[in-house]
Amino acid sequence: MSIPQVDTLLPELMQFVAHLCVQYQGGSIDGWQVFSQQVREFFNPTMMSKVERVVPGWVQMSSYAEQQTLIHVTSVLVALQLLPEYQQATSEQQSLMKWMVLFHDLGKVPRPGKHDYVHGFRSAAITGRGLAQTGFPVTEAYPDLIEKWAALTHNAVIFRKDLQEFVQDNRKLPKIMSGIDRMFGTQAPAGLIVKGVLLHMSIATDPDYPLLAPLTDAEVRENIDLAFFPLLKMMMLADTDGWDLFDPETRHRHRQQTLAVYDRIGEGIAS
Repeated sequence: MSIPQVDTLLPELMQFVAHLCVQYQGGSIDGWQVFSQQVREFFNPTMMSKVERVVPGWVQMSSYAEQQTLIHVTSVLVALQLLPEYQQATSEQQSLMKWMVLFHDLGKVPRPGKHDYVHGFRSAAITGRGLAQTGFPVTEAYPDLIEKWAALTHNAVIFRKDLQEFVQDNRKLPKIMSGIDRMFGTQAPAGLIVKGVLLHMSIATDPDYPLLAPLTDAEVRENIDLAFFPLLKMMMLADTDGWDLFDPETRHRHRQQTLAVYDRIGEGIAS
């Protein structure tokens, strides 16, 4: 099945990411100040409009906290290209991963000194609409389902009084996941992307960044299968590397922690 390609629709962006990779590996970009400056210069109003047409919600995402999320998503695109798992993946998996990274933080609203624990679900609601607009195939049921499904996914949150935080409501996952399959088809490319966005904040890998509503072992077995597993693993590795791009020691430690968690999950899925 032919699906839209990031490299075809956003060639300038992917050329920029490749250029950043070369600079990073060559040592000419050695810190966040230089990296952030290049990102802000690249994403001028014209480029922002081009990306928005392909990734609806990009401009809104980029408007918060002095473009903090824009810089992070770009760093994750760089980290993805450098990831051994990505380099060894199939061309189809690589294509899906680029889309997943572009969409994964669209619903994130940064707050000073706080984490956004529900942006995985809310980004997935945006992604479900956005991929169809970008040209991904959908089922005949999609037009009748998308608005109710997007509302369900966006609002699948609970306010924890003890924590004074909103957290994702994993009890809604069966309906959310079945809705994805009904709208895009079982194991369809768009569905895998949406699921990766949905669950990228659902597996705890870093003790210093505790998740408030991680999946239980039973929920992992119910929602992550062998086809989806390597994509979610790559998403988590790239996302973490994106934060640690200029801290090699922390980057290595976080990578090992993430691999250990996903090795355990993989064994559980395969058994």
